[in-house]
Amino acid sequence: MSAKNALENTDANGNGSMMFATFTFNSNRTIATCLLSCVIFSIAASGCSHQDRYGRNPDELKTKRPPKDERAIRLAKSEAMLESENDDINDVSPVSTLFVNGIAIRADDVLKWVRYDLAKLARELPPQEYQRQMIEVLRRQVRSEAESVLLEQAAKRRLHDEEMEKLEQFVDARIREVINKDHGGRQTRYEQWLRDRGVSMLEDRQRIRRDMMIIAHLQRSVGHKVAEPTRREIEEFYEQYLAELKVGNRRRMSLIDIPFGRVDAVGERLFPAVKKSDARQNAEAALRRVKGGEDFAIVAKDVSKGIYAATGGDWDWVSKDGARERWQPAIDALYALNAGGISEVVESDGVFFIVKCTDMERTEPQSFVDIQKDLIQKFKTRQFDYLTRELIAKQYENADVKPTNPGRFLRAVVEAAPKPGELAS
Repeated sequence: MSAKNALENTDANGNGSMMFATFTFNSNRTIATCLLSCVIFSIAASGCSHQDRYGRNPDELKTKRPPKDERAIRLAKSEAMLESENDDINDVSPVSTLFVNGIAIRADDVLKWVRYDLAKLARELPPQEYQRQMIEVLRRQVRSEAESVLLEQAAKRRLHDEEMEKLEQFVDARIREVINKDHGGRQTRYEQWLRDRGVSMLEDRQRIRRDMMIIAHLQRSVGHKVAEPTRREIEEFYEQYLAELKVGNRRRMSLIDIPFGRVDAVGERLFPAVKKSDARQNAEAALRRVKGGEDFAIVAKDVSKGIYAATGGDWDWVSKDGARERWQPAIDALYALNAGGISEVVESDGVFFIVKCTDMERTEPQSFVDIQKDLIQKFKTRQFDYLTRELIAKQYENADVKPTNPGRFLRAVVEAAPKPGELAS
């Protein structure tokens, strides 16, 4: 689970209360993707100072840059445990249930929150691209569910009966907000929206309760450790913002993809196998056609073997770091081009690319004064995110996860997911 964008205000209140942030939740998402803007309750510390509650004065915990030794090692262990699902899931046997500290997570527990959107993608995308995107969506969702189980268990151990009663009141308020804001104030529309997604009102309520409980737990557990940045740190953050803005102007990519070897971009076998020298000759010939004035899309349809060849190689808008390793050299070439620019032949693993930047969106930088508050908030959010991942890593060290390779469970979820061409239920 990522707590990115989850924290709006993590300062500890000196009188012993933890003031919780402002969030909203999208009513069909889990904690990993639903932290937006609904008011979460404040829980009084009932007679405890911060030093009593946490054992140390929180001022002593205001490390601006977390150390890179034990923390980094612990994070790496946690990532390694969950990154085992990054192995080729076709190489493992499926397991229908994942157990996290004895709590069962079944395929439907993962799919119920994304099945509707996956079915929509299955209708709209080419089969190979749908398969790729579907696996990535489910990979994140499996991780989210597993981490939410751990955080919910920890939260339940810390919340008292009185706090749980107050939590129920805020769950009621959140559901009313969802109905009023997203469904025109009509509960019947909300109920139909849930039915379209195969989710009951009770299930959605339980999800909202869990999300709020986890947020409260994270605020109490790590919120007090988030430090106010120094002036210099915010200035450095602004310099980073300017650098990212300079290279981060969005670009729209068209791509000619000419593979060599025995498989293409989606793992389909090339028959006969294509020699590298032959592929390079074909790529250079295609580049000459494009630079000679032929329409890029027509050439792409003619010679490209990529996943979007049928649509002239149009990848739409592409982020700088949003592709797999095979395509990253093409993305790097894209971000070196201006609108209308065409690259030379780019070589990657088993493929030659020709890249065109078909469009570009520029964003003008804001002044330091105008965005100083936002920079401070983003700085705190980044700290909160790191501390949250560290907390989860600690819990995973002692967690009982079966099977030990979650990729086996991921394969079962993938097999149960909507197939290309299926209609949303």
